[in-house]
Amino acid sequence: MIEISQIVVLALGVIICLFSVWGFISPDKFWKMINGVIEKDWVIHVAVIMRLLLGAALIIAAPQSRFPEVMEVLGWIAIIAAVAILFMGRNRLIKFIAWFQRMTDAMVRVWLLFGFAFGAFLVYAVT
Repeated sequence: MIEISQIVVLALGVIICLFSVWGFISPDKFWKMINGVIEKDWVIHVAVIMRLLLGAALIIAAPQSRFPEVMEVLGWIAIIAAVAILFMGRNRLIKFIAWFQRMTDAMVRVWLLFGFAFGAFLVYAVT
């Protein structure tokens, strides 16, 4: 029987894949959306909540996954990333995203390929 944690990991994996493909195909529209959202006060809270949700789901789903140790480690990394974002604060997060935006479209696409591979790995691990 599939658990809620597996569904959460599966859903987030699919979302990561979709955003990665969208950014790969149309980096200009991708950055336009990112820039429109990053200025909102609530964005840092969503970033933290999503990482905490992913981390908890990965840790809980790990025993039933194809790669239990890897999934648990990824879960803890996601939780640590959530805490790091809290300590970074909104201004540093905006500067970090601005650093990415200065990359060429080709480099951004390479990063998005890694994002797609990560999302696909999550999907594969829990199915």
